[in-house]
Amino acid sequence: MNELINIKVIQKDFNGDKKRFVNARELHKWLGVGKFFANWIKDRIEKYDFVENLDYFITIANSGNGLGKQSKGKIIDAKTGKVLAKEYILSVDMAKELAMVENSEIGKKVRKYFIRVESDFKKVMKIAMLDPKIINQLTSKFSETRSETKDYRKNFTDCIKNFVAVKNYGTYTDMLYNFLFLEKAKEYRKLLDLAKKDFTRNYMYEEILLIIGSFETGLAGEIQKEFKKIGKILTQKEFISKFNDFASQKNWLVYQKRARSIMATYDEELRSIKHPKLIDYKKEFSQEDIRKLLG
Repeated sequence: MNELINIKVIQKDFNGDKKRFVNARELHKWLGVGKFFANWIKDRIEKYDFVENLDYFITIANSGNGLGKQSKGKIIDAKTGKVLAKEYILSVDMAKELAMVENSEIGKKVRKYFIRVESDFKKVMKIAMLDPKIINQLTSKFSETRSETKDYRKNFTDCIKNFVAVKNYGTYTDMLYNFLFLEKAKEYRKLLDLAKKDFTRNYMYEEILLIIGSFETGLAGEIQKEFKKIGKILTQKEFISKFNDFASQKNWLVYQKRARSIMATYDEELRSIKHPKLIDYKKEFSQEDIRKLLG
């Protein structure tokens, strides 16, 4: 039963620290409380002396993450005249206490769920504090994935060697990186402060490695087909044209968005690195991300 519980837990910078939070409505739903949500949360806050902007904060639905702004009284939408719903965002500690005081079997299971999730967050964040560069290598399958994608890389470089006139491996790699996450290899290495001996891809997250490997393998196949079709080595211009055609396929736009989101979110949360060109792709860092990092 414990595995079935899946309440979203997100990490936020709060009062100078990274803390984990839960949406009170989702907690209320999981606990199966009979009371209306608004009555339940107000009653619990008052009864157990929870403090706003310490144990919880309030946001207005669909209006961002303002901390405690306009939290008193009803909030009216000026355009529609409708009352806007308040969202109570609870610290995990407060959520654990609310689960416990329900004094129910599901309350006990929800509390244990939060304890496990918080433990996983702390495990990852501790490693991130000690050595953020290798935080991408936490998952048990990283070495296997890295080895596998080295083969994909060799297929790509062999393709260039055999079927493309100009052997600018670095330029073509930069084209791929720039397409996926708007940075060239040199820019990425500078942000991570990598030494000359450090292999760039050793510090990329597993899912990004797989996306890169898939792209390189797929593009290599397209280049080989084009070589057989035209019966001659491709010029650099022809290679770039095939690259652009391949990259424009809709499925790669999906993977592109995913790669940018992972890099923007994970690097800021775990490495304290901001990618200037990827700011708009940062998303909430949740327990699902922690699970992926731990494999």
